[in-house]
Amino acid sequence: MDYMRPTTSKVRLAITSMLSQELIEKSKILDIFAGIGSVSEEFDKFGPKKIVMIEKNLKNIKVLEKKFKDKHEIKKGDVYSLVPKLNEKFNIIFADPPYEHREFPRIADLIFESKTIEEGGLLIYEHYKDYVLPDQYTDFKKVRDKKYGDSRLSIYKLIGEPNE
Repeated sequence: MDYMRPTTSKVRLAITSMLSQELIEKSKILDIFAGIGSVSEEFDKFGPKKIVMIEKNLKNIKVLEKKFKDKHEIKKGDVYSLVPKLNEKFNIIFADPPYEHREFPRIADLIFESKTIEEGGLLIYEHYKDYVLPDQYTDFKKVRDKKYGDSRLSIYKLIGEPNE
Protein backbone atom coordinates (compact mmCIF):
# COMPACT_ATOMS: atom_id res chain seq x y z
CA MET A 1 0.00 0.00 0.00
CA ASP A 2 1.29 3.46 -0.86
CA TYR A 3 2.05 5.81 1.98
CA MET A 4 -0.14 8.90 1.81
CA ARG A 5 1.78 12.14 2.09
CA PRO A 6 -0.51 15.16 1.73
CA THR A 7 1.03 18.20 0.07
CA THR A 8 2.14 20.64 2.76
CA SER A 9 0.48 24.02 3.13
CA LYS A 10 3.77 25.70 2.15
CA VAL A 11 3.87 23.79 -1.15
CA ARG A 12 0.15 24.38 -1.83
CA LEU A 13 0.60 28.12 -1.36
CA ALA A 14 3.74 28.07 -3.51
CA ILE A 15 1.82 26.44 -6.37
CA THR A 16 -0.94 29.03 -6.41
CA SER A 17 1.45 31.95 -5.90
CA MET A 18 3.51 30.84 -8.92
CA LEU A 19 0.38 31.07 -11.07
CA SER A 20 -1.72 34.16 -11.53
CA GLN A 21 -5.20 34.33 -10.07
CA GLU A 22 -6.48 35.13 -13.55
CA LEU A 23 -4.88 31.97 -14.98
CA ILE A 24 -6.42 29.80 -12.27
CA GLU A 25 -9.86 31.41 -12.72
CA LYS A 26 -9.80 30.62 -16.46
CA SER A 27 -8.47 27.10 -15.98
CA LYS A 28 -9.67 23.58 -16.30
CA ILE A 29 -7.51 21.69 -13.80
CA LEU A 30 -6.73 17.98 -13.61
CA ASP A 31 -5.43 16.70 -10.26
CA ILE A 32 -4.03 13.19 -10.64
CA PHE A 33 -3.13 11.14 -7.56
CA ALA A 34 -5.44 13.61 -5.81
CA GLY A 35 -5.18 12.09 -2.34
CA ILE A 36 -7.50 14.02 -0.02
CA GLY A 37 -7.66 16.97 -2.39
CA SER A 38 -5.44 19.45 -0.57
CA VAL A 39 -4.10 20.99 -3.78
CA SER A 40 -7.52 21.02 -5.46
CA GLU A 41 -8.87 22.76 -2.37
CA GLU A 42 -6.22 25.46 -2.78
CA PHE A 43 -7.04 25.88 -6.49
CA ASP A 44 -10.76 25.98 -5.65
CA LYS A 45 -10.26 29.17 -3.61
CA PHE A 46 -9.60 30.99 -6.92
CA GLY A 47 -12.73 29.71 -8.66
CA PRO A 48 -11.40 27.76 -11.64
CA LYS A 49 -13.82 26.75 -14.40
CA LYS A 50 -13.47 23.10 -13.46
CA ILE A 51 -11.41 20.67 -11.40
CA VAL A 52 -11.28 16.94 -12.14
CA MET A 53 -9.63 14.76 -9.50
CA ILE A 54 -8.47 11.18 -10.01
CA GLU A 55 -7.88 8.99 -6.96
CA LYS A 56 -8.02 5.25 -6.36
CA ASN A 57 -7.89 4.98 -2.55
CA LEU A 58 -11.45 4.51 -1.26
CA LYS A 59 -10.83 6.33 2.04
CA ASN A 60 -9.48 9.32 0.14
CA ILE A 61 -12.43 9.25 -2.25
CA LYS A 62 -14.84 9.55 0.68
CA VAL A 63 -12.95 12.65 1.84
CA LEU A 64 -13.02 14.09 -1.70
CA GLU A 65 -16.75 13.46 -1.99
CA LYS A 66 -17.38 15.34 1.27
CA LYS A 67 -15.27 18.29 0.14
CA PHE A 68 -16.23 18.54 -3.53
CA LYS A 69 -19.30 16.38 -4.22
CA ASP A 70 -21.50 18.99 -5.89
CA LYS A 71 -18.73 21.29 -7.03
CA HIS A 72 -16.10 19.36 -8.99
CA GLU A 73 -15.69 16.00 -10.67
CA ILE A 74 -14.17 13.02 -8.85
CA LYS A 75 -13.03 10.00 -10.86
CA LYS A 76 -12.47 6.77 -8.95
CA GLY A 77 -9.72 4.52 -10.20
CA ASP A 78 -6.23 4.21 -11.57
CA VAL A 79 -4.66 7.28 -13.19
CA TYR A 80 -3.13 5.23 -16.01
CA SER A 81 -6.52 3.73 -16.91
CA LEU A 82 -8.65 6.84 -16.50
CA VAL A 83 -6.56 9.63 -18.07
CA PRO A 84 -6.75 8.14 -21.60
CA LYS A 85 -10.56 8.02 -21.24
CA LEU A 86 -10.89 11.74 -20.47
CA ASN A 87 -12.32 13.41 -23.54
CA GLU A 88 -11.25 16.93 -22.68
CA LYS A 89 -8.15 19.08 -22.39
CA PHE A 90 -6.83 20.83 -19.31
CA ASN A 91 -4.49 23.78 -19.09
CA ILE A 92 -3.18 22.91 -15.61
CA ILE A 93 -2.38 19.33 -14.60
CA PHE A 94 -1.10 18.64 -11.10
CA ALA A 95 0.58 15.28 -10.46
CA ASP A 96 1.72 14.09 -7.06
CA PRO A 97 2.42 10.35 -7.29
CA PRO A 98 3.89 8.52 -4.30
CA TYR A 99 7.49 9.71 -3.93
CA GLU A 100 8.90 6.19 -4.20
CA HIS A 101 7.42 5.94 -7.71
CA ARG A 102 9.74 7.87 -9.96
CA GLU A 103 6.97 8.27 -12.49
CA PHE A 104 7.71 11.50 -14.34
CA PRO A 105 8.44 10.06 -17.83
CA ARG A 106 5.47 7.72 -17.62
CA ILE A 107 3.12 10.50 -16.50
CA ALA A 108 4.39 13.04 -19.05
CA ASP A 109 3.97 10.46 -21.82
CA LEU A 110 0.49 9.54 -20.58
CA ILE A 111 -0.64 13.18 -20.56
CA PHE A 112 0.86 13.96 -23.97
CA GLU A 113 -0.30 10.79 -25.72
CA SER A 114 -3.83 11.01 -24.29
CA LYS A 115 -4.07 14.64 -25.46
CA THR A 116 -5.38 15.81 -22.08
CA ILE A 117 -3.22 18.95 -21.98
CA GLU A 118 -3.70 22.09 -24.05
CA GLU A 119 -0.87 23.62 -26.03
CA GLY A 120 0.92 25.93 -23.59
CA GLY A 121 -0.60 24.01 -20.68
CA LEU A 122 1.28 23.42 -17.44
CA LEU A 123 2.23 20.12 -15.85
CA ILE A 124 3.02 20.71 -12.18
CA TYR A 125 4.84 17.69 -10.77
CA GLU A 126 5.48 17.31 -7.03
CA HIS A 127 8.23 14.87 -6.13
CA TYR A 128 11.00 14.07 -3.66
CA LYS A 129 13.63 16.81 -3.49
CA ASP A 130 16.49 14.56 -4.67
CA TYR A 131 14.63 13.26 -7.73
CA VAL A 132 15.99 15.73 -10.29
CA LEU A 133 14.03 15.97 -13.52
CA PRO A 134 15.33 16.99 -16.96
CA ASP A 135 15.09 20.56 -18.26
CA GLN A 136 13.13 19.24 -21.20
CA TYR A 137 11.26 16.00 -21.77
CA THR A 138 9.74 15.48 -25.21
CA ASP A 139 7.56 18.59 -25.76
CA PHE A 140 7.55 19.58 -22.09
CA LYS A 141 10.00 22.36 -21.14
CA LYS A 142 10.79 22.96 -17.47
CA VAL A 143 9.93 26.56 -16.58
CA ARG A 144 10.28 26.38 -12.80
CA ASP A 145 11.93 24.11 -10.24
CA LYS A 146 11.99 24.76 -6.52
CA LYS A 147 12.61 22.77 -3.32
CA TYR A 148 10.37 23.02 -0.25
CA GLY A 149 11.70 20.88 2.60
CA ASP A 150 11.62 17.25 1.37
CA SER A 151 9.49 18.20 -1.65
CA ARG A 152 10.33 19.67 -5.01
CA LEU A 153 8.00 21.26 -7.53
CA SER A 154 8.92 20.99 -11.18
CA ILE A 155 6.69 22.94 -13.53
CA TYR A 156 6.68 22.10 -17.21
CA LYS A 157 5.01 23.90 -20.08
CA LEU A 158 3.85 22.03 -23.16
CA ILE A 159 5.65 23.77 -26.01
CA GLY A 160 4.25 21.63 -28.80
CA GLU A 161 0.75 20.45 -29.44
CA PRO A 162 -0.37 16.85 -28.98
CA ASN A 163 -1.13 15.33 -32.36
CA GLU A 164 -4.82 15.36 -33.20
